[in-house]
Amino acid sequence: MTTPAVGTATAAVAGALLALATAVVCSSATGEEDVFGAGSTAIGRHGRPPVVPAMYVFGDSLVDVGNNNFLPPPAPRSVPPNGIDLPPTVLPRTGRSTNGYNLADIVAQHLGFKMSPPAYLSLTPLSSLDLLRGQGGANYASGGSGILDITGNGTITLRKQVQLFAETKARIIRTALVDPQKLDELLAQSLFLISSGGNDFDAFDNGLPISQAPELIAGMVADYLKYINELYKLGARRLALLDIVPVGCLPSQRAITANGECDNDGNSMSQMFNALLRTEMTKAVAAFMPCLKYSVNSLYNAYSDMIANPALAGLREVKKGCCGGGKFNGEVGCTRASSLCADRDEYLFWDLVHGTQAAYRWAVLAFFYGPMRVAEPINLAQLVQEPLSMATAPYSSI
Repeated sequence: MTTPAVGTATAAVAGALLALATAVVCSSATGEEDVFGAGSTAIGRHGRPPVVPAMYVFGDSLVDVGNNNFLPPPAPRSVPPNGIDLPPTVLPRTGRSTNGYNLADIVAQHLGFKMSPPAYLSLTPLSSLDLLRGQGGANYASGGSGILDITGNGTITLRKQVQLFAETKARIIRTALVDPQKLDELLAQSLFLISSGGNDFDAFDNGLPISQAPELIAGMVADYLKYINELYKLGARRLALLDIVPVGCLPSQRAITANGECDNDGNSMSQMFNALLRTEMTKAVAAFMPCLKYSVNSLYNAYSDMIANPALAGLREVKKGCCGGGKFNGEVGCTRASSLCADRDEYLFWDLVHGTQAAYRWAVLAFFYGPMRVAEPINLAQLVQEPLSMATAPYSSI
């Protein structure tokens, strides 16, 4: 019979051996060599390679750079004045649901990419060459989509986005521009960015009672983790998740409250989803994805901080949208006929639901270098092991 002390010691040794084995496996999976060969075309903004080989983006309109432009109606499309502050070299100008760069673009800038990963549906045989070498990456996001298949009429669901990445990997292997082992190394060092979930709350606008929020959110998180696990099996080892903004404070919600303040029910749903996502991610990584490094980046807290202290981010207006119509510019979407503010860099919200480029820049800066309140269990700089020198010009244009 084993004594308690011996049993405890045995368990401790077994645990240590398991941790060591996992570390060895993860180390061999990610590799330590320089993945950019002498002939690499992945040159960044400062004449040197980005800090990761590629960036793969999934999710909704917070990160979509133009996929919906290639989808037939009823998929939503961004029309002018969306993209009004983008440089003329960025095409298509109206692919983003904000006045300039969106969250995916700005993360790419921080990583040192010369260009944000292109919309997957925009790729041609020529523009696909870097992607087929495992470099640069692609953006699979679709504005209006959600975690649930029922969300987003005519959009690319998160399930389908992950399938498209699987097809991308299979195509890379078929073209043989990079061997499978090298591809695994490239994918392991790349950044996978996901922003999804906010649009799934549209179910409550379509008749679902608030009392069913816990059940809906539990299903959302379960599906989310399933798709994350699929990406892990396909080679993802560095994952950045954006949680859900305080939806009750969006101009669209302020427009329907009695006093124009934040809607508590909407914010409670965001908080419920965000808390469950963190809890279940911790469990899932320990149980099924031991080699995954991840950062949950809190759009909720970043927005809340900007609302509570606008001057912190150089903002002035944190209730009203810059472009739109009706109360708080939250009743009508941003179109050519919309009223448009002139001081866009001082607004938190671009339209009835999306942030401005200025707000996104401040949020991403927090995600890279902020404390656990905005990025946990590690921030993005720690996730990608970004050299400190990359922070010297975080906002220079792509």
